[in-house]
Amino acid sequence: MKVAVSSAGEGLDAQVDPRFGRCQFFVIVDSETMQHETVPNTAAGAMRGAGIPLF
Repeated sequence: MKVAVSSAGEGLDAQVDPRFGRCQFFVIVDSETMQHETVPNTAAGAMRGAGIPLF
């Protein structure tokens, strides 16, 4: 299963960001293999509705 975590920075050592729609990055982790990738949140600077473009 892949899990997305809102993150304030890149990588597994970064602090979790409580603002899902406004976080700087998402860290995607495969729970079976523990492989991960960091994806920038392109909607972080949106004026409004930042959560909607994520989906």
